[in-house]
Amino acid sequence: MMKAMILAAGYGTRFRPVTYTLPKPLVPLCNRPLIGWAVESLLVAGIRDLIVNVHHLAEAIEGHLRAHYLARAEIAFSFEKEILGTGGGVRRVRAQLEPGQDFLLVNGDTVQFPPYEELIAARRAHDSLAALTLRHPPENDRFTAVWLENGFITRFGRGPGQSTAEPLMFSGSHAISSKIFQYLPDKEFSGIVDEVYQPLLNAKRETIAAVVSDGLWFDIGTPQRYLSASRTLLDAIVRGDVPPPADSRVRGDSLVDRSSAAGGTLVRSTIGARSVVRGELHDTNVWDDCAIGGNARLERCIVAHGVELSGHIELQDALVCCDHPAIPQDPMYERREGLVIVRV
Repeated sequence: MMKAMILAAGYGTRFRPVTYTLPKPLVPLCNRPLIGWAVESLLVAGIRDLIVNVHHLAEAIEGHLRAHYLARAEIAFSFEKEILGTGGGVRRVRAQLEPGQDFLLVNGDTVQFPPYEELIAARRAHDSLAALTLRHPPENDRFTAVWLENGFITRFGRGPGQSTAEPLMFSGSHAISSKIFQYLPDKEFSGIVDEVYQPLLNAKRETIAAVVSDGLWFDIGTPQRYLSASRTLLDAIVRGDVPPPADSRVRGDSLVDRSSAAGGTLVRSTIGARSVVRGELHDTNVWDDCAIGGNARLERCIVAHGVELSGHIELQDALVCCDHPAIPQDPMYERREGLVIVRV
């Protein structure tokens, strides 16, 4: 049975201050944590044997996955006392992954719907070391180019000179042969692209295939990217292109958890579990256990777990979370009545 490894050990630094107290893979997008989207896509593909590497706030990730998925999947956790990098993280679970012909490796903090069967077939067709999902980059986006020619990757990063190769963007999923363990550096920390893939391509010792897929894909690196991703994914759910999470329902152009109470005005917004909304929301994402009073008007905002907004308040382009001792003093953070507000 094929296994998959989900990478979930990072700090999520670009999504601070939220990620000081919530691991980024548990940040909800359209009422489902980011890592939940990764798990669901694997389950749909018939992959139920999962390994998740964890480090930052590991107990929260483990607790969520055990509570929501143990009845549907076999999940093992690899706790990294120090972050090991992609190569080091894979090397640490060699005993679980090496016996199979190949395995899948996916990011736990992006939302994507990879063509896993096509990816596996591309790797196996020529016994390539790996096959990666690539996509055409969004206009004016900054990215590390992955050069593709005749279905195979020729290099990563700087252009290959005189070539017909096309520069594309890596979208975060691999199908990898168990041969990888012959090549991973014998050390704790390592990267997989710069220390394995690229050197082997340079030496022409292995091939790396690719599948180009321009379907829905979201890199939730920053609050700004989160807001853009939420709008696009919400629209897809409202159209019926993507099924909503089981506990949520579509209401007009918005998505509302069934346990919430949303009596205010909702325009293209999401309401999480057990939240109560009486105010006016436009293009706003309210997470779980929040209370938004009737005199609140929020536009293009992210309201993190447990936030209470009472009295007259208007916010635009802001991230709001509960204050916590783990959140340091920072001139970018506005502190107000037990809350931290960051303009995005």
